Amino acid sequence: MTAGPGRTDAPATSPPTPVGTGATRRIAALDGLRGVVIVLVVLGHANGNLWPTDLVLPVPVVGGFFGGGAVSLLFVIGAVIVTRGLLREHDRGVIDPVRFYARRVVRLGVQLIPFAVVILALHRLDPTDPTSDRTTHQSVLNVLTFTWNSYTEQHALEARPDFFHLWYLSVQQQCYLVLPLLVVLLGGRRRALAGLLGALFVAVTVWRYHVFATDGWVVAHSSTTTRSDGLVLGVLVAVALPWLVPLRHLAGRAMTASAVALVVLVGILQELPPFQYLHEWGVVFTLVGGVLVATVFLDPAPTVTSRALSSRPLGYLGRASLAIFVWHLPVFAIVARHTTTWQWPTRTVVAVTLLGLVVASSHRFIEEPTRRWLATHLLPRPLEAAPGAPPVAATARLTSPSAPVVEP
Repeated sequence: MTAGPGRTDAPATSPPTPVGTGATRRIAALDGLRGVVIVLVVLGHANGNLWPTDLVLPVPVVGGFFGGGAVSLLFVIGAVIVTRGLLREHDRGVIDPVRFYARRVVRLGVQLIPFAVVILALHRLDPTDPTSDRTTHQSVLNVLTFTWNSYTEQHALEARPDFFHLWYLSVQQQCYLVLPLLVVLLGGRRRALAGLLGALFVAVTVWRYHVFATDGWVVAHSSTTTRSDGLVLGVLVAVALPWLVPLRHLAGRAMTASAVALVVLVGILQELPPFQYLHEWGVVFTLVGGVLVATVFLDPAPTVTSRALSSRPLGYLGRASLAIFVWHLPVFAIVARHTTTWQWPTRTVVAVTLLGLVVASSHRFIEEPTRRWLATHLLPRPLEAAPGAPPVAATARLTSPSAPVVEP
């Protein structure tokens, strides 16, 4: 949601679910949905870096697709996937928060450490970099320790602007410190867990309104206590999925309706007052996104929406979404600094080409090897059943419609 594409989060200790047509369709649709969201994120950050902000934003409807605000859907997708894995581990008695944290650190570290090395090298070699040595070093340290969002709250004017988007990873990782413990404590009391999550979603939303009014948009934009609503909703969707199975016959229509609603919401964003992504628009967008993600996991028969999401280009973008997310803004910023006299179309082509090369290399030589390594390392340890007792997996309670886990 992350936004990146690894294939396993917490593999089961029992034989894997056969990957049939339904499971394959779910994976493809989720990858495609992440692909759509990452495109919207990149378009929003290209404004002001690759082309003038007044080029597209004032255009009715079209401007909404270049205005940002879609990142909350990455929170939802990632949280559903991760929580389902944790709930399965809980039911099998193999949940291990330490190994979960270790997998998360490896998963993001293989992207962020090369990112940090490149940024530090470019900062030393590039005379057009306007950020001081101290600020650059402090910014890199906060990114690597997943405290970047807290740093920007206190140092908004001096923090590196080409790191600004990385608040998302900090919020996500801070929440994931708590999530496994929450599953350990309340995994066996799902209704209580769902009630707590619902109340927490409301609390985060209300608190964001308060912080926006008292501390301003910068803090409301990136604080963990104001932007974790999408992640909380994703956890709630994962917990509630088994209760939604009787409504599976409605999932196809709900998928289409929620997808259309999201398109409409994106289209009207720029027609609304500023910062609506932190207010009513953001709340509705996140809730509708939660419905769409739930319908994907409920696995209805193929629809126009699921087929569109399952296209190969969107699937690749979704699988590479973590690399795209990490690298796009720094690439745009450095290209913009060195092409101030160029026309925006030429600048855009160069920036997108360079980003494509970076992402393709990262995906092939970092992302995929890491995915393969995690498929056999840092796995939860299976429990040994007592003599004569059935295997733990045989007694596990299903947590949601079965599907291979796709780590964000």
